[in-house]
Amino acid sequence: MILKRILLMACVMIPLSAFAADPETLSVWKKNHSWAVRFDTLFETVKKPVWLNGATESEPVKVTLGGHPWTVLMACKRHDCGNHQVVVMFNDVSMYGLLFETKDNSSEEILNWLNLDGNQDSMDVKTILYAAISGSLFNHPKNFMY
Repeated sequence: MILKRILLMACVMIPLSAFAADPETLSVWKKNHSWAVRFDTLFETVKKPVWLNGATESEPVKVTLGGHPWTVLMACKRHDCGNHQVVVMFNDVSMYGLLFETKDNSSEEILNWLNLDGNQDSMDVKTILYAAISGSLFNHPKNFMY
């Protein structure tokens, strides 16, 4: 009986986070072949950065656009996040991205919009992608439910 109580107490004391799955980061999604093909297609006109292998990655942020759910992921160059970032926004049908590059203390930003063709949602997609780069999306995710 005492052993049962000890085991029960030990189970209750284990934090729920111990049972949580790993976050679905960019590298986790890239293990899904069909998703990885979609992701690689984003870089048809822009060279995919080599630093993406081994990048620092964010946890996913869920947003809503046009009443539909989307997932946003960000990755940045390890030890140089402020200057080299990639953001991808996707659902089961579409995928968009932003490759952001700058230099320390420079006001110039190079923004390569990936797979944005000027459709009616392009401005909202750009807003969400840039908000990820600026940190606004991660600080205020509930403000990005359109």
